[in-house]
Amino acid sequence: MRDEREARIYEIYERKPRFKPQAYFFIFMALARSRLMHEHKGHVSGRQLLEAFAEEGRNQYGPMALSVLQHLGFTCARDVGELVFLMVEEGLLSKTNEDSLADFEDGYDFEEEFVTKYRW
Repeated sequence: MRDEREARIYEIYERKPRFKPQAYFFIFMALARSRLMHEHKGHVSGRQLLEAFAEEGRNQYGPMALSVLQHLGFTCARDVGELVFLMVEEGLLSKTNEDSLADFEDGYDFEEEFVTKYRW
């Protein structure tokens, strides 16, 4: 049985299928990782989230990270921000007045982050 948040994600996916439902859950995991990395419970900046997103991707998917993340709908750092802001718009996340989609632009090159930097 789906919980309320999971049901909401699948409902959003039916209307806006750009990102797979698993992409939303991946954002939640990256947020949790960021809070652990930065030892705080509060707000996570776009840059902090991108850092944790890369760590989580490499940790979970290893050398397949780029392929898996692309399958979920992520091709660049801006895509991470676009999903975050969609989740804000849909009431799954919140933001501060200082948060902007620009925080995710030029974050890093996915090929470099998930292929070149991957260490076996």
